This record gives sequence, structure tokens and C-alpha cells, in this order.
Amino acid sequence: MNAVIALCHFCEAHGPCAIFCTQTLRDTKIEDLLNVEQQQQQGQKTCSACNYTLGRNNNAIYSKDTESGATFVSTKVAVLPEVANLVKQAAVRSLSCEINTNRDGDGDGGFVFFGDSSRGHILSHTFRVSDLQSRGYYQLFSIIVLMKDKYFLLNTKPFLAEHLKKVSTELQTGAQRTKAAEEQNYSVRQRRLSGAQFLMPTPRSLIELTGEEHVFAQLHSHFAWILLAGSRFLTEHVTFGNLPWLPPQSSGRPPAQRLTYNSSTLPMIQMYEESIDNPEQDEFFSLRHIKMVVRKEDFATVCYCALTGVKIIVRGAPDRTFQFMVCLKKLLPEPMHNLMRIDAQHQHSISSEYKIISVSNEIAVPIASSSVLRIDFLDKHVNGNDIVSVKWPGELPRKYPDLMVKLLKAVQAVEEKTFTELVLNKQTKVLIEEWKNKVICLNHAKSGSVQAKLKKVLGVQPQDQPILNYWSTHLH
Repeated sequence: MNAVIALCHFCEAHGPCAIFCTQTLRDTKIEDLLNVEQQQQQGQKTCSACNYTLGRNNNAIYSKDTESGATFVSTKVAVLPEVANLVKQAAVRSLSCEINTNRDGDGDGGFVFFGDSSRGHILSHTFRVSDLQSRGYYQLFSIIVLMKDKYFLLNTKPFLAEHLKKVSTELQTGAQRTKAAEEQNYSVRQRRLSGAQFLMPTPRSLIELTGEEHVFAQLHSHFAWILLAGSRFLTEHVTFGNLPWLPPQSSGRPPAQRLTYNSSTLPMIQMYEESIDNPEQDEFFSLRHIKMVVRKEDFATVCYCALTGVKIIVRGAPDRTFQFMVCLKKLLPEPMHNLMRIDAQHQHSISSEYKIISVSNEIAVPIASSSVLRIDFLDKHVNGNDIVSVKWPGELPRKYPDLMVKLLKAVQAVEEKTFTELVLNKQTKVLIEEWKNKVICLNHAKSGSVQAKLKKVLGVQPQDQPILNYWSTHLH
């Protein structure tokens, strides 16, 4: 997500300012930027609240996403000078005039949106952190999200609000623990009665307030994750000719990336993405998991429907259906992964062109039919295992497609200890790629006679036609 997330505070000595900024960088040398940032810090404030230490490397904390190549850098001051000026202006406004006065029980000011095209658009979350040594016994903090795209920021506000609130609550909880420990030694009432001077000359840093030595490393982790999640799972869609909450009327295919984010699904998606580079974890996402979840006689039905384009609706809690959906994904070539919708939030997704959809129990779904396979994860458990209901009134062909036969044999080989699940994953990918190439090759045939000859050469049989009919409309 092309944005800057900054933590700001109202310093009693220097006024409002940003003290921790995280942003996404691509194709940029970190060393050069850190040198610029170090120059910017010269002449900065010297109080303990504004001038803290970022762990071993006092200049920055950074991490890299290997898939996208994006680097997330956290510094005291934004590394790009033009961005630093915008963050500075936004910090002053978020802690002075742009504060939501409708506070909740925790003293949080909620969220405020402000800005313009020249100074950027900002979503600001202002909150209080307990501090017995400050005026009013609290310090004022804010988290701001600065970006140029106004409408994208507004559309992602629910996502950002949910997780920025979690970050502020985490900081407040740490400060409450510190406050409770201090009150045990010397209560506020005792301070007032004694008339002692308990205000420090300079305000305390966030490390002292929360009692957490690595609080800024944790903030970097939170902010970097929000930037990464926002770019991957929240995409903009422009709709022409119909209202945005209605299903699209065009005959085109679904957009390439339209996964629905929620707090329970995204951590599981992250776990799956981490398993791509970790063979030991990837074995948990093999086709054998499907066979373990459904009954043995239903396994062939699920594979056939996924391979031939029968709509599959998986219904149940996201934490129970996610792994199952990831395994179903392995039955389709990568260009067709956009036909899947994980954890759909609206009923119109079911009537759209998505072929494999998972929904929660609260969403109504159509009954099973020849064109719809229903897989319901029931609430009951037997020995810790899910009870799954598979309903499809259609009939399997007497002769399975060649691809399906090979996949069933590969899964059987794992159960007979001939294969490992890691080998099964590799075999599945090879078979799917092989048939993807066959379909693409047949799509380039200009006449029926040429296509018939190609089928003989490629070993395509009549029982393979349902797969060809489905895949050929999506592979080019």
C-alpha cells in the first residue's frame, strides 16, 4: 500500500511531532536513505520522549517481503524529505485541531479524515496513554495514515480503523500496567497531599511508559503488516452502469485478485504464503487433506467438480474452511485462481462467476443441484475432527478424465506410504501444468481438423472433454 503510517505524540517540551514513521520502498538503496535520514535527525529534539533508540541500529528498522520485493522501513523521521514535511504537518493537525471529541470509555478520540490533494489525505486516530508524571496524568498520541489516493484511503478505512485501534489498545494496556506498578509504590493521592513535585523536567519515552523495551520493533511489525495487507487484499474496483453493491453485469472474468480480508482469515493467508518457501509446512496443504476431511467416496466427487467447473460452495467458519479452500486451489492452474473467492462477505458473490467460494454460516446459499456442489462444515466434532456434509445430486461419469485418474493415484500412493505429501504437492503441480499446456495448445488450433490431430498427439480422450470445455474459456 503506497502510504506512510506514523506514530505522533504531543511532547510537553516541543509540542506535537511524529516520532516513528513506517513506509514502503521499492528499488531503493536502504543505505542511501538511511544516510539522508541521519542528516535529517541532526539538530532534532533532545528530550527522552523524542530522542529514543531504535534497538541495535539507532537509525532504522526495516524488513523485506520477498514476493513483492517491497521493503518496509521505519525511522524516527520519514526518510524522504518531501514526505517528512507532509508527515510533520499532519502530526501537528492530528494532535491539535483534527481531534474527534466524541471519546469512548478509554479516552480515545476515534478517527478523523482530513487533508487535500497538495498536502496528502490523512486518516488520524488520536488516543491517550497513561502517564502519572505528565500533566493530566496522560500523554496524547496519534497514529496517522498518509496517502495521496483519497478514495482508496476512505475505502480502506474500516480495515485500517480495526487494526490501528488494536495497536493503540496494545500501547494503552502496557501503559496501564506501568501505571498500576507505580501506584502501588506511591499513589496519586499521596502525591497531591504531600505537595511533592512529581512532574519530570522532560516527558518519558514510549519505552518507559509501556515498560516494553522492544515496543518500536513491535510497532514496525504492526505497521509493515498493515501496509502489506492493504496492498494485497484490498483492491479498488471501478463499476460502470450499476450500483457498486450489486453483482457486476459484464460477461468478463472476475478480477485477478479479490480475496476478502477479515481478522480471522488474513493470519491464515499469511501462514499459507510463508509455507510456499517452507516445504515442511507446505505438506499441510496437499490434496490428501481434502480426502481426510470429506468421506472417501466423496473425494472423487469434489475433485471432479473442481476440475470441470461445477460451482463449489464451502460453508463454515473461516478457521475451519480456509485450509480446505487452499487445497482446492491446487486443482486449478494459476491463471484460474481468480475463479476462487475465499470467505465471501456478500451473497451476490455466490451468484457471480466465481467457481469455488467459501462463506460463513450466516450467509444463505443455494441448495445442492447438478450445477452446485455443497460442502458444509457442521458444528459437531468427533474426536477433534470436522464433520462435513457433501451434497451433489449429479452423477460422476463412468470413466474419469485422465488428469483426475492420475491425481487419485497420487493421493492413494501417499496413503500407501509410497509418496510423501511433499512429493504429492510437486506431482499435483506437474500434472496441472501439463494439462494447462495441453489446453493452451488446443486453443491455438485454428480448425477442428487440426484440433482433432492435436488431441491424438497429446493423448486427449473423450472423457477429458469436460475439463477442456471449462479450462479453455479461461486459458489463452
